[in-house]
Amino acid sequence: MKKVNKFVASLLAGSMVLSMAACGNPEGSGNDNSSEASGSAVESSTTESSAAESTEETPSSEAESEAAAEVVKPETIKVMWDGTIFKEGDNYAEEFYAALDEALGLHVEWVRPDHSTYAEQVGIAFTDSSTLADVIILPSNYYASYASQGSLWNMTDAWNNSETANSGRLTDVGESIVNQWYVTGPDGQEGIYGMYPARGNGTITYVKSVAAEAAGYTKDTLPKTWEEYQQFLLDLKEATGVAPLLAPGLINHEAPYVNYLPEFYQGAYPEFYQNENGEWVDGFSEQAMIDALDRLAWGYENGVIDSTIFENPSTANVRDKFYLENGTSVFNYWAGTWAYTIKSKLAAAYTGEIYPDAEAYATAWAMEPIEEVGAYVERLSPMICITSACENPEGVFEYFIDKILDGGEVQMLWQYGVEGVHYVWNEDGTTITGLATQATAGSEKEAKTTKNLFEANLKLGEFSGVDPYVAVDPVIDESFELFNNNSTPAPKINSSDVYQAYSSDLWDEKDKLIAAVAKGEMTGEEAIAQYNAECGDIVAAILESFNN
Repeated sequence: MKKVNKFVASLLAGSMVLSMAACGNPEGSGNDNSSEASGSAVESSTTESSAAESTEETPSSEAESEAAAEVVKPETIKVMWDGTIFKEGDNYAEEFYAALDEALGLHVEWVRPDHSTYAEQVGIAFTDSSTLADVIILPSNYYASYASQGSLWNMTDAWNNSETANSGRLTDVGESIVNQWYVTGPDGQEGIYGMYPARGNGTITYVKSVAAEAAGYTKDTLPKTWEEYQQFLLDLKEATGVAPLLAPGLINHEAPYVNYLPEFYQGAYPEFYQNENGEWVDGFSEQAMIDALDRLAWGYENGVIDSTIFENPSTANVRDKFYLENGTSVFNYWAGTWAYTIKSKLAAAYTGEIYPDAEAYATAWAMEPIEEVGAYVERLSPMICITSACENPEGVFEYFIDKILDGGEVQMLWQYGVEGVHYVWNEDGTTITGLATQATAGSEKEAKTTKNLFEANLKLGEFSGVDPYVAVDPVIDESFELFNNNSTPAPKINSSDVYQAYSSDLWDEKDKLIAAVAKGEMTGEEAIAQYNAECGDIVAAILESFNN
């Protein structure tokens, strides 16, 4: 990577000019359609038109002002969403769409790109404001970037004045989660540019119990320190004859980045974050990262990390290898419903060729974080955002966004689906049971629906009455409880023109260096020294843009 002193300096200068031009509303007006931030993916003609309309429609009397302030209910809302809710052809999604339209009293036009290409489709969508959806769900690492570009509507005021925010139904952690929604907008001020009705959740380390027992361990004697964890992996390898650990790559490109290999990364964080003094720093340059890389090298050298990790296997590939009797025996994955899914998948994969007890084989132990890790990291939620192309953002917020956590009929749809299709009420009249629905289009396999968009244990808003949730298996609540008692929020995300210009290059360099150290081609210290030499100017420019 080449040094870019002069170019970065000029980019910074231009960025600062734009920031000063955009300043003027620290709290956020809730209508930033007229932003002209550099790098906005929304066409300038749209923002110029919005600004002109705003000027022309300024009310000339008190009566006109009240009329202008009235929120108009939209008839149709265009929504771009990934695979995190029921999708056409799966889980009887059409019934959910119809029921939601009826409950909201409007029509939702769904745009559903394939889950595997969703991030790419998001980028394409933002290049044409004329076809961009009113609402879009963004991965957390995209959220800050699009907000800073002026591509999202500032919903700070709308949220603070919303029924949900003032209902008294927010959970105990609700306020802390809402604080994570604040990111820097095109005016240089922090605001809320998206919301999500649930916590981000996080991953915990699962251990195949039959493999651990074969290696001489019980649930009570699982490792508590890094040294014990090292020996544990070595013992598993000897007992099973295969590398015990696999993850979807050496690093994850979505915050919190290190969650799938927490025991190796420990306190290291490979991105920019705010330290305890509120100053933005580069975590990849720190000593903690050097130590983490050397731990990865130890894992590969000693054969406890499956070599396919260098091929960046998908999470599905990693899960499938864990389910096999002759596969891996340790992996880090989501708490909650996934604990039950893992149990079910292990049972389905059992053949009896290696382990004699089918029930024992279906057991996966959830590990508390080792001492050096301290706490598992709760990811930043994906964010439900209103785009700056939306012509009626106030109406979309009030009649679509705010209704998701209405504490009643609409929340039931988003949380559980449709009565009689995805769940039924039990005889007690206060609890529900999921119904078997088609798992994937054209598949013969069926599974009981346990949630729609978000899980009961993660919701940010309570029901007006009692949540009818009952776990289909105790392992769900047990894994949630373990995570809740041993977790910490992921660091906040930031963005700037300079960061957006060079973050991809930085990640290419990080990927290359992490792999080189893990393969034993260089030490952690050598890798970070090379990173500082080749990327130091860019890092300095990004930090300057974040801290000034």
